[in-house]
Amino acid sequence: MNQMDEKLKRALRRRNPSTGFADRLLARMAVDGIDMTPRIERPKWSWPTLRWAAIVTVIAITVTGISYRVHVHRSQEAEARIAKQQVMLALRITGAKLRIARDKVKAVGGEQTTPGDTL
Repeated sequence: MNQMDEKLKRALRRRNPSTGFADRLLARMAVDGIDMTPRIERPKWSWPTLRWAAIVTVIAITVTGISYRVHVHRSQEAEARIAKQQVMLALRITGAKLRIARDKVKAVGGEQTTPGDTL
């Protein structure tokens, strides 16, 4: 294995090109018809591709926005439901306390109370 590594190192070591290498290369390229003028690379996308990408992006943003609005609306509805339940509970407790207070006031005043009396 060590001998093979040495052969590879020798074969792949850096060497200076021979004299006239560049001239021979350019002449051969001219014969083969290879053009060496620099080219400006065009982008890999085309206008139809860009248009579809823009449409998909707009749709994705719209769907995301609508989903967010629905989420916010549902959250607000849930909070409103909880607040309504809390208010109703507070009113029941207040009503019960007021009945107790009314019964005590009537008891002190000597009046008889009946369960259906209202304030």
